[in-house]
Amino acid sequence: MEAKVWNDQDEIIIREEQWKDRTGVFRRPPARIPTDTWTDAPLLGNGDVGVAIGGEACQQTYYIGKNDFWTQPHLGESGEQRVDRLLRDNGRRTGARIITVGQLSLLMPALQDASYLLEQDILNAETRSSFRNDRAHIEICSWVSAASNVLVTELSCEAGELELSARLHAGESGTDEVFHYDNGVEAEAVWFRYAANPGSLPEVRRVAVASRVIGADSQSKWLFQNVEASCKLRAGERLAIVTAIVSNLDEPDCLRGALDRLGEYAAEGLDGLEQRKREHRSWWREYWSASSVEIGDPVLEKYYYASYYIIGSCMRPDKTQPGLFGNWVTTDRPKWTGSYTMNYNYESPYFGLYTGNRIDLASGYAGPLLAFLPLGKRLAREKLSCRGIYMPVELGPDGMICSMMYHGQKSNASFAAVNLLMHFYYTYDMDYARMVYPYLLEVADFWEDYLVLEDGRYVIYDDDIHERSHDRKNPILSLGFVRMVLGAMIDLSIELDMDDDRRSKWRHILSHLSDYPLMERNGKSVYRLTEEGMSWNDRNSLAVQHVFPAGMIGLDSSSDELKIAQDTVAEMQRWSDFNAFPTYYAAAARVGYDPVELLNRLRAECESYSLPNLSIHHGGGGIEDTAGVPACLHEMLLQSHQGILRLFPAWPRDREAKFKKLRAFGAFVVSSEWQNGEARYILVESERGRRLKLLNPWPDRGVKVYRDGTDEATFAGDRLELETKPGERLLLLPGNE
Repeated sequence: MEAKVWNDQDEIIIREEQWKDRTGVFRRPPARIPTDTWTDAPLLGNGDVGVAIGGEACQQTYYIGKNDFWTQPHLGESGEQRVDRLLRDNGRRTGARIITVGQLSLLMPALQDASYLLEQDILNAETRSSFRNDRAHIEICSWVSAASNVLVTELSCEAGELELSARLHAGESGTDEVFHYDNGVEAEAVWFRYAANPGSLPEVRRVAVASRVIGADSQSKWLFQNVEASCKLRAGERLAIVTAIVSNLDEPDCLRGALDRLGEYAAEGLDGLEQRKREHRSWWREYWSASSVEIGDPVLEKYYYASYYIIGSCMRPDKTQPGLFGNWVTTDRPKWTGSYTMNYNYESPYFGLYTGNRIDLASGYAGPLLAFLPLGKRLAREKLSCRGIYMPVELGPDGMICSMMYHGQKSNASFAAVNLLMHFYYTYDMDYARMVYPYLLEVADFWEDYLVLEDGRYVIYDDDIHERSHDRKNPILSLGFVRMVLGAMIDLSIELDMDDDRRSKWRHILSHLSDYPLMERNGKSVYRLTEEGMSWNDRNSLAVQHVFPAGMIGLDSSSDELKIAQDTVAEMQRWSDFNAFPTYYAAAARVGYDPVELLNRLRAECESYSLPNLSIHHGGGGIEDTAGVPACLHEMLLQSHQGILRLFPAWPRDREAKFKKLRAFGAFVVSSEWQNGEARYILVESERGRRLKLLNPWPDRGVKVYRDGTDEATFAGDRLELETKPGERLLLLPGNE
């Protein structure tokens, strides 16, 4: 068995037959495109460029978005002018927002009234369409290259013939009132160049989109508002339309960059596109190989991997991070400015990346926080007369503020710290810790100044638990975040050997911080939202967000704490909620909620709230719901947030399950399998050589430990502690095998 486990865990094998049912199928055009909110359209993307596909067969329209294409109202202002304006415009949106880039439309009149079939293949990150009527049958394969900002649309004519026009339009569809753009024809390409702001300042966001037909002769023409390339396609012929999308953050001369990229693709021809596609698919195969789960439930597995598809399509570490609707922005006025909404939406999509061993993808999360830091310190000083950082609800990239609305909440900067701390504890990457330490220190400074010590305890005043709930005292969310941040600051300052003189203050706050407020409901003691103010609300999961994502309560907590948390989850019944999906299910798993009901409820959400593009959408925004399924399943399969590994802590005893390469606190990568009511093995890779603390899954037997394949010793006890070395792999088996 030892050799079999080692070999079995060495790599994650992608078996294509497993993915056949993990496909989004469209038998009619999507309905919600264009939209100012989340779309139901087929989705493509490479973490920077996003493409959503709409329209009938005769007019397939590729709506192009880009994460870095934001209007910036502060351009031309000095730093002082900007701050003065923001302070004067208290409570108002500033004008900063993400906007759409434009569209590529394929006009194919011969396909009028054609049958419609489109499949969104998440394994290969491509869409495949089949359109037919009595005049023509066309197959289309589209993908956004994982390696380059290029949309490739391959067409093959299976029967008949058609005339095809590829038309480019800048800005919102359906209007010619698009400003700050030009377009034209050059070197067999059609193109437009578009600016998000007026003026000639170098900071203005600019983007160029250029398209070219490869594999067929085409004719290009300028149509004033639009440009298009036209050609014919007959039975047995194939061609490709290649579209490059380049901003001035990618290359200073974005139009030249787009045209040069098209020239490279054209020189390679259709055969070269096949190699490009293989490279694209190779990136996605590596992405899927980061970790895996097998739980015997095709529905949950489908939406588990679909969630990662959406995140992998809209996020990259070295690019502008996605806002509410990712890179699929199809209007110039998306709801809530398409912003980084800081009271849970911006944070949520990352929750499953740490446990899911996709750390590289998550490493760009810190960028917007660090960019905002100087302005956040000024706002804390000007508005609250304290040190630290004070954060409005809506931010954008590069230090942008999309609104000066706080909704009475003081917790946004602390909520933003959650993922910084997850990243640290799951990796113990000291370079990352040093990078984010200044932000975390400012959050600690804020609470040192904002907390009030009265009657021997620290109290939080005038901090709303819900938006504008006008609460007086001790919201439970902020109490959890204070514990999270200051506890982490003690750990970080020790690991980094910094600020040792401040630890005593942090420890004093932690030991004297107000308890979580409680109340009685239906004969049970449950968490109250605030000590003075809102007591309960039938929306959201704020009453248990100190459980997840803050991680302040779990199965290693005292029996009294755990009982209150369990009863609160049971009393809340937030299974279908506008804003709770990314956190409530994971919190329920963390406190050991009935796993059978949890799986059934989770599956019901997937079935009831999923769209044809395999996203789950409850209405509170866009991409944040991608965290719901991965975060919950990971907490059911493996927990480590309290410093001790627990295998299958919230899993039905009679259901088989298997996971590979999930990540745990302490920089451990863990694989295991549940079969016949117990764990068969545990395979642990220690990245940093930290001490491994493990709840023994075989408490009635000894545990046999192999280090890098060598039999070492047998250990016993309910809790095991094993020293490890960096890069070492440990295999743990029940001692009687």
